[in-house]
Amino acid sequence: MNRILIGIITLTCSLSAVSHAQEKRVSSPPCGEYGTQAEANACARREYQQGDAEMVAAYDRLMTELARYGGKHQQRLRRAQASWLRYRDANCESEASIYEGGSIRPAVYYSCLASVTRERAKRLKEFLVVTGQ
Repeated sequence: MNRILIGIITLTCSLSAVSHAQEKRVSSPPCGEYGTQAEANACARREYQQGDAEMVAAYDRLMTELARYGGKHQQRLRRAQASWLRYRDANCESEASIYEGGSIRPAVYYSCLASVTRERAKRLKEFLVVTGQ
């Protein structure tokens, strides 16, 4: 089971490394070129941070767009986003909890956060298309 998860995480990070090949950092090896669990954990965390930045940018653009329609729409999105963030965090904690105390737990947790957060960013961007942005 752990080997399958490590394989999935490795594949996810490898695919991401290809899409971010131009962004090379001396302090952190590109995803897919790690050899230790700590490096895989760091890779998964970077993937989450990139996905989170993408989601925040889409959310901010949508909030700006919704200002044109009145404050109640922004308020609804703000409440929905707060609820979604609680769901995301609880969901990923649940997924990673089976590995509590294990070195793979951070990779599982951050991979979950990255995946779910990127999906949310995609949905927010789709809503921007509906509003004409």
